Amino acid sequence: MSVHVTAAPIAFQPDRARIELTLPAGITIAEMVAMALPGASEPVLERTRVALVKGGGMQIVPRAVWHRARPHAGVHVVIRVIPAGSGSLNSILMILVSVAAIAVAGFFAPAIAGSLGITSQFGIGAVKGVLQLGLTALGGLLVNALLPPPGPGKEEKPAYAITGWQNQFTPDAPVPVPFGTHRYAPPFAAVSYIEVVGDVLYTRAVFLHGLGPLEISQEKLGDTLLTKFKDYEIETRYGYPDDQPISLYTNQVIEERIGTDMVREFPRDATGEILDNQPTEPKPISRFTARDSAWAIAIFSFPAGLIKVKNKGGTQAWSVTFKRRYRLAGVEAWTDLPDITIRAKKQVGFFRQDRIDFPVRGAYEIEYERTSPSDPENGDQYALTCVWVVLQSWRPEYPFNFRKPVALTALRIKATHQLNGTLDTFNTLDKRIAPDWDAGSQAWIARATKNPASAALFALRGPGLYRARPDDDIDFPAFQDWHEFCTAKGLAYNRIHDFESTLGEALAAIGAAGRAAVRWNGRKWTVVIDRPRDLVVDHINPRNSSDFRWSPSYFEPPHALRVPFIDETNDYQQAERLVPWPGHIGPIDITEELKLPGKTNPDEIWREARRRQYEIMNRAVGYSAVQQGTARTATTGDLVVASRDVLKRAMHSARVKAVRGDHVETDGIFIMEAGENYAIRFRQFDADDTVGVSVVRTIATVPGESAAVRLTGSGEKPKGGDLIHFGPAVLDSIPLIISGITRGKNNSTVLAMLPAAPIIDELTDAEEPPAWSGRVGAEIDLSLIKPAVPVFTGIDSGTVETGDANGLVVMLADGQSGAIVVVAFKLQHRLAGTLVWQPPLTCTPAEGSIDVTGYSFDDEVELQAWAVSVAGVESDLTDIVTITIGSDDFVPPAPANSTLLLVL
Repeated sequence: MSVHVTAAPIAFQPDRARIELTLPAGITIAEMVAMALPGASEPVLERTRVALVKGGGMQIVPRAVWHRARPHAGVHVVIRVIPAGSGSLNSILMILVSVAAIAVAGFFAPAIAGSLGITSQFGIGAVKGVLQLGLTALGGLLVNALLPPPGPGKEEKPAYAITGWQNQFTPDAPVPVPFGTHRYAPPFAAVSYIEVVGDVLYTRAVFLHGLGPLEISQEKLGDTLLTKFKDYEIETRYGYPDDQPISLYTNQVIEERIGTDMVREFPRDATGEILDNQPTEPKPISRFTARDSAWAIAIFSFPAGLIKVKNKGGTQAWSVTFKRRYRLAGVEAWTDLPDITIRAKKQVGFFRQDRIDFPVRGAYEIEYERTSPSDPENGDQYALTCVWVVLQSWRPEYPFNFRKPVALTALRIKATHQLNGTLDTFNTLDKRIAPDWDAGSQAWIARATKNPASAALFALRGPGLYRARPDDDIDFPAFQDWHEFCTAKGLAYNRIHDFESTLGEALAAIGAAGRAAVRWNGRKWTVVIDRPRDLVVDHINPRNSSDFRWSPSYFEPPHALRVPFIDETNDYQQAERLVPWPGHIGPIDITEELKLPGKTNPDEIWREARRRQYEIMNRAVGYSAVQQGTARTATTGDLVVASRDVLKRAMHSARVKAVRGDHVETDGIFIMEAGENYAIRFRQFDADDTVGVSVVRTIATVPGESAAVRLTGSGEKPKGGDLIHFGPAVLDSIPLIISGITRGKNNSTVLAMLPAAPIIDELTDAEEPPAWSGRVGAEIDLSLIKPAVPVFTGIDSGTVETGDANGLVVMLADGQSGAIVVVAFKLQHRLAGTLVWQPPLTCTPAEGSIDVTGYSFDDEVELQAWAVSVAGVESDLTDIVTITIGSDDFVPPAPANSTLLLVL
């Protein structure tokens, strides 16, 4: 039983020199502190805080009880040295809160899994739902990312189901908005219906790809290209404003499946015999149309055909007669229609349809009554079964009433053996047509694109908004820069937005796919790209800011990230890629799920997952500072540098009082140590420059305290009144990125900042994704598995069974307990009484039989078989079976001997 201890001995840089210990349960906190901070002075111990973390809670332990407090096994002990002068319990809790929310998961996942009765390495993954949000590295630390991942709540419904591509009927759902390139099973745009042409059925359906314009290609039914089918028509509208109406689906159709037998039977007695001289019993069937119908169509099926087969041979055409009538719903009086007679001479199933036009539009009751018998009483045979399959209600209006241009595909296909069942597996390859930056012409042109910058522009300017954003509100140079960045980094956004979301949520998802944030800066829609920056926009120091804080996060990384995605390299099938944590060696037992919306390329999945890992590793500390006033030079995404003595004891800031040659006099006091190199940083402005340039100049080292420094080398010089940062030459300031700006109290502004960490991009660019196959698990050595012994299912011989007096046919099948696929059966044979087997004969399991030749009638033959697995492993031999060829054949008696027998 043990206790895990994390110690951070450096006050304002807890991510540096961190100590991890595993100590036995039962020792006191005082002993743990002594082991974690050996030789700590009394002032350091006074500034040391200890927190116990477990589950969703945390407890600060006062120093007065360290000597008698003994943490239980499984508790995570966090030991922190806080800055001098920081006595606020609130600040301590702020520093430690991430431990309570994050560090627990790494240490308690096995315990939680055990409490659920799960002990295998797969069990930890099974409780990911318990640990995923808020308790793990991803759940907490990525919230601190410059570009946080899209939040939960938008549950996507992939068009690919377990059973294959599946079209859905989704009334009142949002109109889909495809981005990038994606294989898609679009939802039905209207209810599909059937029609009868001659005697056969056709199916008509219309599918809604989404807001246009789109490029649509590679139409399939399931996994088979539509071009492999026959007797179909297809019509596609790509979603342009000038698209013509669909001509394959011009009216509104409401189809009701009925499936009722149309019968008129003779009365029968208790034994089922037809009663003599009794008329048939009428059984009318009625159904109601939909409201506002202009006409209706009833479709009838004759599943066994319609024919008379005479007992004496020959066939004859036969007919079925129906009486028809209708009435307006709620009206008593019926309107009779002429009877219809369906006559045919068919022994296979066929269909017929009947149309009824109404005098005025409305909801009608329609009644059909069969007047011809469905079970004739004579001895001939008949195929008379008739089923009322469908009632369709028709309205003449065009069914698509949506003012935005949408992409549609209408399909009419013959229902034969090639298409048995509902037409609901239609899928296509859809590509978004959107403004795309063309580097050659230096212009935005409309074409198929996967670029996130183009996707964001479409979201802002496209038909998906009630009021599209005007071009004057868009910072096109920023989007151009982002487009070129995405192209250089190979970033794409391929996703079907078929769920409800706000513009902000859509832009957040698109931006994250392009390592950027799309935002409104008060004047225009612009882009902040998360990439290394060279221009320092502002300096943050005690002279221009206050209440400087920082919030570190501790975490125990999982062994790997699991990224579910739709794999474009495997025809957009569902897949999952496992990305090990950098530096992890050994088996992968603990994983976490990371979703990367819009990513469909396995290599991009690897790189972006690795980038998230590097972000967690290098941006685990968040900084904040307060500045007076609301007018800021720096904004979100800008690079700033911070200088605080709490960040590094040798860091200082001061204001320049005077500059005389290379000597700079300030209002601060600097402390220098012999052998150390120092520098100052200040900003230079041109006449019209509001941002300025951050300048670093080295200074002469003068050990001791001083208010003045001497510049060395050549370059720009500060001016009187300038603010300067002072510190070691290698770290005069800490580079930070502004991640957010909020309004504070008393006309102040709160800056949220993160480490610039250019190492993130360097490591990401250096990634070489391993080859991807999409296969899950390792192959088993099939050579270790022996197939089951086959069984003889039959042996035929002779004229009666084979048609050949010398024939011999052996039937074989798999054994009942086969654990591996069998690819062949082998059979050896010989004459009974001989020792040598003839060369073996072979057949596949599909064939299942072997012709054995070379023997004659009445030969006694021995047979023995075995199976061969897919790995080439042979099974044990069957028992030897003996067969006499032609044993079931009739043998005529020998001719009579006339010398011995007198025939009278």
